Amino acid sequence: MNGELYISVLTLNCWGILSVSKDRYDRIQAIAKFLKTGRFDIICLQELWLENDFNVIKEEVSKVLPHSHYFHSGVLGSGLCIFSRWPFEAIIFHQWSLNGYIHKIFHGDWFGGKGVGLCRIKAQGVHVNIYTTHLHAQYNIDDDEYLAHRAVQAFDTAQFVRLTSDAAHISILAGDLNTQPEELCHQLILHTAQLFDAYDAHTDDSEIGTYACSRNSYADTKAVANNPFGERIDHIFYRAGLGAEVKLEAYLMPLEERVPDCNFSYSDHEAISAKFKVITTSNHAVPDCFIKNKEELQSTLDRGLNVLSEAQQRLYWDKICYWSVTTALILGIITISIFSDFPQNYACFYQIMLVIFTCLIIFCSFMATVWNQIELNGLLSTHKTMQALLNHVITYQSEPTNDYIIKSDDTFQNEEENQVHKRSKYTQGQEHVKMMLQEI
Repeated sequence: MNGELYISVLTLNCWGILSVSKDRYDRIQAIAKFLKTGRFDIICLQELWLENDFNVIKEEVSKVLPHSHYFHSGVLGSGLCIFSRWPFEAIIFHQWSLNGYIHKIFHGDWFGGKGVGLCRIKAQGVHVNIYTTHLHAQYNIDDDEYLAHRAVQAFDTAQFVRLTSDAAHISILAGDLNTQPEELCHQLILHTAQLFDAYDAHTDDSEIGTYACSRNSYADTKAVANNPFGERIDHIFYRAGLGAEVKLEAYLMPLEERVPDCNFSYSDHEAISAKFKVITTSNHAVPDCFIKNKEELQSTLDRGLNVLSEAQQRLYWDKICYWSVTTALILGIITISIFSDFPQNYACFYQIMLVIFTCLIIFCSFMATVWNQIELNGLLSTHKTMQALLNHVITYQSEPTNDYIIKSDDTFQNEEENQVHKRSKYTQGQEHVKMMLQEI
């Protein structure tokens, strides 16, 4: 029996960092007030680092979005949560193997224990997989030291979506991906998971980005002067599943430029929303899991493998650098202890320097051994997985074959009869050969 369901999805990075994010308390209250209007069926939020902020929104929207989940992870929590009009059937969180550096305290991504969250929903007979995530930030465009980490996260996310979406009529990935269109991580997610960008299908706001754009009060004035349209790094991707047709009805930026009666925006990011029409049918169809564009996927995987290979080379030299510094510090302490006779006045200074040198030795040793190996294993794991997928793509047939088609019971029965007939003819042929051999 055919079914039909409309789904409206919103995603927003709330910028909820304690003592860092400006106007955080007032903005969270404003976000909660806006979301409780009931305009959206599913809401994905990022950077809700304080559970109290999550509870504020949860209480406000409870009448229209009674089902919610916060994904706990890492030291600070993942900052990810999902609100839904319909109950969850299953929930899972997949944490990435690489997520920045522990000693980059002011970047802080490592402490969030970031990953991708999945909530499976059943609404009016339609199975919906809703994913939300927040990739590692790009702190320096000219020298992006986290590109390899973000590539690992993007490919890992795409693999997670690809391998968990078979049972859903529609799969939707919404969040702050920290990557713009045509960049490596954007392409890795789209082509590996065989997703569509909702923005490409409906572009009413095609000249407005979601971060550092002219309409946002928190945007850097220099960045806006160089590019008033900003960066489009928040995305909603989707794909249809078995026995379903998905139509994009609308793609919008639903928030006003300023919070009502205030001179600031809801966040330093802009929210985006998409409305989908899902039509389910009783007829089995070819699933949307075959590769739609072999050349694009192959090119993207090649780029990804090059980035990971360069990162592995960098790790090798980082390891040598850390060991060199460790050796120099140890030799320095030994030399000073043996050949230097400090006056009594400098004894305290010497003790302080000894403590500092010791701490540096421990840190460099840790980075050269434990941390270097953790990062290397994360890169190698993704490199091998990506290479395996590339090998599959190279030998892949562009058009779907009968292996991808789910057959009806009548088809299986006819095939079984054909197989019995073939086995019967094969048995008769074998007996004929045996008779000929006996005559010989």
